[in-house]
Amino acid sequence: MRFLTLACLAAAASAFAGVSALDSDGRRIELARPAQRIVSLAPHVTEQLFAAGAGKNLVAVSEYSDYPEQAKRLPQVASSGGVDLERVLALKPDLVVAWRLEATAAALARLETLGLPVFYSEPRRLAQIPDNIEALGELAGTADTAHRVAASLREQLKGLKAQYASKRAVSVLAQPVCMKGAR
Repeated sequence: MRFLTLACLAAAASAFAGVSALDSDGRRIELARPAQRIVSLAPHVTEQLFAAGAGKNLVAVSEYSDYPEQAKRLPQVASSGGVDLERVLALKPDLVVAWRLEATAAALARLETLGLPVFYSEPRRLAQIPDNIEALGELAGTADTAHRVAASLREQLKGLKAQYASKRAVSVLAQPVCMKGAR
């Protein structure tokens, strides 16, 4: 009987165990439970949260978060010019996922001082994107979906690397810019 009681307590404790993941700055973000109310403050973050299976947990996004289609129906609380702190706080998020810009840095620091966990998603290489998706899945409680998507993405990247391994590297990309009103 005692063993059964201990087993039940262990199972209950693991069901309520916290979650954690490393963000792009190498900071460990810890939550008492998987995030149920997530605010995305960058379009790539919105896409990665949906990919990780956490789209149902999003309560707001940033301007230009237009993929997948469901993202367009969420309230926008940020742009490249700033974050609407009052609207973010009114949504009572348990996780904010952001990409740091000069124009948003002060607002993000303020969210952190107010006790909101802020996960910075700033992948610098393609190989970091699957890691980021997995981290977001851990924090949202959708790790199984995130691991499957990340594994698939890693396979695609591996295939591309093999396909282009013998090709000469492109060192510069020039793209013409069309200015409004220019002839």
